[in-house]
Amino acid sequence: MTTHDPRKLLESLRNHLTQPEANVSFLLGAGTSCAVRVAVPPDPAAADDEPPKTRSLIPNVAELTAICAREIKKLDPVNEGTRFAAAYDAIEKELGTGKRPVNIEDILSCVRRKVHAIGVGDTLSGLVSADLLVVEKTIQATIAAQVNPDRSSFPEQLPHEQFVRWIARMPRVHPVEIFTTNYDVLVETALEAERVPAFDGFVGCNRPFFSHDSLTRPENAPGTAWTRLWKIHGSINWRLDTVGGRSRVIRTEPHNEGEMILPSHHKYDESRKQPYSALLDRLTRVLDRDDAILFVCGYSFSDDHINAIIFDALEAKRRPHVVALQFADPDSSSVLAERAQRYLNLMVLGPRAGFIGGRHGEWKLEEVHSANHLAQAFALDPPEPEKELSGAGTLKLGDFACFAEFLGKLTGPA
Repeated sequence: MTTHDPRKLLESLRNHLTQPEANVSFLLGAGTSCAVRVAVPPDPAAADDEPPKTRSLIPNVAELTAICAREIKKLDPVNEGTRFAAAYDAIEKELGTGKRPVNIEDILSCVRRKVHAIGVGDTLSGLVSADLLVVEKTIQATIAAQVNPDRSSFPEQLPHEQFVRWIARMPRVHPVEIFTTNYDVLVETALEAERVPAFDGFVGCNRPFFSHDSLTRPENAPGTAWTRLWKIHGSINWRLDTVGGRSRVIRTEPHNEGEMILPSHHKYDESRKQPYSALLDRLTRVLDRDDAILFVCGYSFSDDHINAIIFDALEAKRRPHVVALQFADPDSSSVLAERAQRYLNLMVLGPRAGFIGGRHGEWKLEEVHSANHLAQAFALDPPEPEKELSGAGTLKLGDFACFAEFLGKLTGPA
């Protein structure tokens, strides 16, 4: 059976992450926000020795889907039928492929397609045009409210702050580029907490607006000391604004309307489509660099358009590298596992096993005595009774909090 030594892996990652000339970028998915844990108030009936419980500050996609489903079904007036609940179930069934569970982003994209397709007097999924618009706004507002928790509920320190601290302290020839599919403002909060200058494609002083040229023309962007933050699926602090009869996207304070939550490319008007398309183009250009290395954290490879950009880049060139840190080991039949066996420059690192150089293998530490030095990133399995340590264990970097701590250790204490 093939095995991979986590010590050698971690040394390789450290080398990549500490090279000043490295062209490093990150793709942060929903799992990075779910890594922020907050305490749950203790149950008065619980035993005194029961360990304290925690929850995610921001719900994961499955939880968010369930919350939105409940809100949609509440739209049905009491004793007047269940057309909204029936429509939600019909759309969910329509989208189901069996490959993965249908989530609320799939539902929202489908509802928007129906809004654009429906004619006067028509019904789709049992709803008229006005009903579909109500469903769209309900989903947008529910998502926005869930990913915009009150600041008083934040933990004392976000794992994102250690991540950002590494960016601030590590000398760089090229700016670090952060792509994220998340709508929340946790990265922005951490950047400001650590006083790290960042550029997100918006320009202006009063009502900053999205500027396509700032992404495509280097002379229109700040220098390399500025971290780039690209929010591919939109943000809770974006709005549509109209100036002189023309619509444009502006950045504001976070709000709970969710009008600029953009989970897919389908049927957006030009003003909404511009950021989405421009930011995907930016990801393509970043991966087109021969020396590019993209660290993927908290992303489940469920967005076909982002996947296509990543896999096309890996197939076209040998030099770009992608390191996919996974919270759970990918299923052997998943697209990620299939591509990891095909592309030698795609490294997939799960908790119990990984794909390195196209070969799948479980983690096994060759020199068990070095385990203490790796404890923040790798946990050895306890030995079986009357047996020595086997060297097998769990790689913890798929948890963004652990990866952020790993990065923080590269720059020394705060």
